[in-house]
Amino acid sequence: MEMWSIRDVRYQVTLACNLTCPHCFAKARQPLPNELTIDEAKDIMLDLRENGMKLLTMTGGEPLTRKDFVLDLGEFLNSHGIRYRVFTNGLLLNEELASQLKERGASEVQVSIDGIEKTHDSFRGMDGAFERAIRAIKATKSVGIKTAVRLTITEQNHKEVPGIIDLLSEVGIDAFRVRPFVSVGRGSENEKYILSPEAMREAFHNIESKRKELPFPFQLITPSFHFLDKDPPTNVAEKTFVGSRCVCGKQLCAITPDGWVKPCGYFSIKLGNLREKKFAEIWNDHEFLDKMRSIDRLSDTCMNCKYLVYCGGGCRASAFENTGDLCATDPLCPLVRE
Repeated sequence: MEMWSIRDVRYQVTLACNLTCPHCFAKARQPLPNELTIDEAKDIMLDLRENGMKLLTMTGGEPLTRKDFVLDLGEFLNSHGIRYRVFTNGLLLNEELASQLKERGASEVQVSIDGIEKTHDSFRGMDGAFERAIRAIKATKSVGIKTAVRLTITEQNHKEVPGIIDLLSEVGIDAFRVRPFVSVGRGSENEKYILSPEAMREAFHNIESKRKELPFPFQLITPSFHFLDKDPPTNVAEKTFVGSRCVCGKQLCAITPDGWVKPCGYFSIKLGNLREKKFAEIWNDHEFLDKMRSIDRLSDTCMNCKYLVYCGGGCRASAFENTGDLCATDPLCPLVRE
């Protein structure tokens, strides 16, 4: 049995959320009745550290609806030398809470921004959500925590990308991460937000045109089809394909609020529960993970595409959740949709 270490873990602290965003992979709203206790979570963190974990991300739902849990677990992680960060919609984050996270060693807070003012508020389904998200960003910046912003590009907000970048430049964030709307979870019920090929081209053209002058690091998250602004490579795609660019199921995994391990948050498949088994038993001996890790060929559509060297076939979760086939073409690919 081959041994696989884990480096990056995304832990859904809770399924509770104060919003019902249309792109939520977890369909979060109400907490699960059997979410991990703080003692269970601490034991699991030590198990994960023994298996190589270097970074834990607390996400949700909205993790700060379990504020005391997040602060307690953060203090524990910090005392054991485990780097951690918190992903939030920003509604509950003020300077006092940011200071508490800083005291407990949080290495980063990421806040979601999905448009400017009315567009963001409409997407989030709450008036004032944009204003509170900006307040949260400024709060974390003021106490000296690395502050990131995550943007989900949609059909409704893609024209605002230049304005969003200008706004974030003024605020002075430390990192900017972008990905398109993905049709999984609640996203599969809200496909009107999926970018048209034309909108995706425009969005990534606008990003690329500003990229060199950005005062903060910029990351395109799979499946970001940024190659649309590039000339196709001259080499043959089939000779350059060495597997998906994504590290999900290899160096990254997700843990649900009730302790299930998944390849990443976008997959619905549950591999095993950490209340019942040690992480290594689940991670190193599962048929689904074996298939993910051994993919050496995708659909003929992907293998014959000159851009495969850029995107690596897109998102395997998007492909699997929409087709049932790990090797299928990612349905979000704009070239396929055209």
